[in-house]
Amino acid sequence: MKQYKNVDEVEKKYLFDLDFLLQGQKIEQLFDLYRQKCEYFIEIKDSKYDDIDSYLDYLDKNVEISILANRISNYLSNSSNRELTNSTYSELSNKWDFMLQEISEKLGSETVRFYRNIDKIKTWINDPRMLPYKKDLIEQIDSFKYKLDDNIEEFILKQSQCSPNYEGIFDLITDAELDYGFPLDSKGKKHKLSPAVRIKFMKSDDGALRKNTYINYKKAHLRHKDSLANLLFQQFNTIATDAKIRGYKNSIHMLTYSDKIDDELLQSLFNRVSSLKTTIAKRNKWLKKFYEAKYKTKFNPKYDSMRELVKVKSTYTVEQMKDIVLEALKPFGDEYYSTIKKAYEQNWIDFMTIDNKMSGAYSIGSTYGIEKKYILMNFDGDLRSVETLAHELGHSMHSYFSDKNNDIYNASYPIFLAEIASIFNEMMLYDHLLKHSNSNLFKFKIIESMIDGFIGTVFRQTLWANFEYDLYNAVEKGEVGPSYDAIAKIYYQNAQKYSSKKHKFNKDDQYAAVTVPHFYYGFYVYKYAIGQLVANFFYAQYKNKGKDFLDNYIQNFLSAGGKDWPLEILASVGVNLKDESFYKVGFSYFEELVDQYIELGKKIFKI
Repeated sequence: MKQYKNVDEVEKKYLFDLDFLLQGQKIEQLFDLYRQKCEYFIEIKDSKYDDIDSYLDYLDKNVEISILANRISNYLSNSSNRELTNSTYSELSNKWDFMLQEISEKLGSETVRFYRNIDKIKTWINDPRMLPYKKDLIEQIDSFKYKLDDNIEEFILKQSQCSPNYEGIFDLITDAELDYGFPLDSKGKKHKLSPAVRIKFMKSDDGALRKNTYINYKKAHLRHKDSLANLLFQQFNTIATDAKIRGYKNSIHMLTYSDKIDDELLQSLFNRVSSLKTTIAKRNKWLKKFYEAKYKTKFNPKYDSMRELVKVKSTYTVEQMKDIVLEALKPFGDEYYSTIKKAYEQNWIDFMTIDNKMSGAYSIGSTYGIEKKYILMNFDGDLRSVETLAHELGHSMHSYFSDKNNDIYNASYPIFLAEIASIFNEMMLYDHLLKHSNSNLFKFKIIESMIDGFIGTVFRQTLWANFEYDLYNAVEKGEVGPSYDAIAKIYYQNAQKYSSKKHKFNKDDQYAAVTVPHFYYGFYVYKYAIGQLVANFFYAQYKNKGKDFLDNYIQNFLSAGGKDWPLEILASVGVNLKDESFYKVGFSYFEELVDQYIELGKKIFKI
């Protein structure tokens, strides 16, 4: 698949239209306009709390400046991400960041001012004119009990600008400074290893390259295991200290507080997902059989699991990809369908792979007031690109319906709900592909991808979340220090709950304990698991109820935005995360996939 040298080589219909954000102006003019509007907010930073009318006027004017900020930030970030080495955008971004810092210094802490006037807010909150802002205000008032003295909060705010960024140090070490060496293939040829090519090497048909890639990658991390363990401990200890000072029950309580998630829900997730180990063991048993039947050699799960059992040549043009995704998502109805067509026709999507373009894919955030919910991707012509487009359109359509049906204060849906629509779209795509294929090889490939996705998203992310939970508890109780051995032991003990076999403790096999970047995101990964399980539930409802459920899904989930708490929004579409039946739906779906995988595999590999 062609990789373009620069943006100018790409047909305009395959580039997103960022000039739309400027609305005929230059970006510098938008900078000046933003600065001018901020002068008003600086001027009234204290007086807006004098009376309810002044406060409402402030909230109303804040909408306009927030939309302007969304336009500017999206123009800069998307332009830069498409041309990472273009100094024009990096200079403009620096100018924008510097201006925001200057404005922030003049404004000071809005949190401090809000809590200084909290008694007034409490008397205003039931005024009918405050209804659009009520949920946000209630959340802030509720958090007051965890606020520190004004001077301490100001100190923390200023101190944060020079506090260690443990995530940044981790990224620097693992992405740039670790030496992964040059694993040899079966012919003695060296291959430079990096995180970017590890998966490619692990899928190779060359057994020596796979084995040496596994060994090199593991050794590279183990050489720095103590530094990485110390970093992770400091990250967790900093959060634990903050939670204790502010008066939360513990770190997990603080990190889940804004989503109103309780310990009962987390324990339910951990316990129920760990029970999947039996079905996963069944799948792995047949994976081994299929591998040995196909390749006539002994299977080693450490470095043979990623090797492809079937190779299906499925290549697509951009237009074919667009048509497949459009048809797969057609059941969502006329508005959903026509909006995707509009996204295609009006340049919402930057499709092509270009030198110095950001890798991967995303759908933009900060979308309110922006008609085009932009998507960046890197089309490479294979099935993965088709999956990516369906996935990212899930995010963009969630933003579309959320923004359309809510004011700016209630439109932004929480991260807790963010992956559900995109995963649901993937499942609709898979359903479409399986219906329209007569090839057992292609069906096997799709089902294998679905199984791997479920294991990676539900099972592995829950295992990691359970480890984070246990590590936070150990840090808070003083049961663990900044040593690799101690952290590895906690990881091992947790992993045993998710394994169908008992393994002896080998500290070198636990290096994932200190090498997962998500551990620096503040107890985040369990949300991926819930997102996949909810998407499974939605898909099952669609198969049972058809269009009626999809209408309900759009009206009560996609259109809800953030107007209610996450669990309440889910309840409005029939999801109860504490109910056994919710898990049964997702687990039954997974078990059916494994059975289909085994049935097809027996035919293909003649077992």
